[in-house]
Amino acid sequence: MRGRFRFLLGAALAVVPLALAAPASATPPTVETFHEEGTQPFVSCEGFDIVVNFSVDIVERTFYDNTGEPIRIQIQVQGEGQLVNTVTGASNTGSGPIMVIVDLEAGTETTVGLVFHNNVPGEGIVALQAGRVTVDEDGNVLFSAGPQPGFEGIDWCSILD
Repeated sequence: MRGRFRFLLGAALAVVPLALAAPASATPPTVETFHEEGTQPFVSCEGFDIVVNFSVDIVERTFYDNTGEPIRIQIQVQGEGQLVNTVTGASNTGSGPIMVIVDLEAGTETTVGLVFHNNVPGEGIVALQAGRVTVDEDGNVLFSAGPQPGFEGIDWCSILD
């Protein structure tokens, strides 16, 4: 009986430090915010250039594992802009609430949602990119859903001619 008591006492004493230990805490996410606005060249066309007047707000959240190493970056972008033909003044407006998720462990980047849509007065939407695209570190598309022309896949010159 005495041996069993010692065993139980020893087991109880061994468990006490575990019960009193503080729980492991993960590093909380860090958050950075940015705001940018201005005018910059967008594309050169035959006989005219297109500039973009823009305003963008960015919230970047970095998530960490239990050791404090970053594992994921989530970037939310809310932007508005106006593309302007520098000769005629013809313009279109666009906006896009963009979400980008960078998975540092997998080496992928995923863009989700409405990336951009541009409207021409009286014509409606003339450019649209939306859905979900995941690319690897080399830019290879791993998954794509929705209209994904990219900025390069749109004939901006003919839209603002």
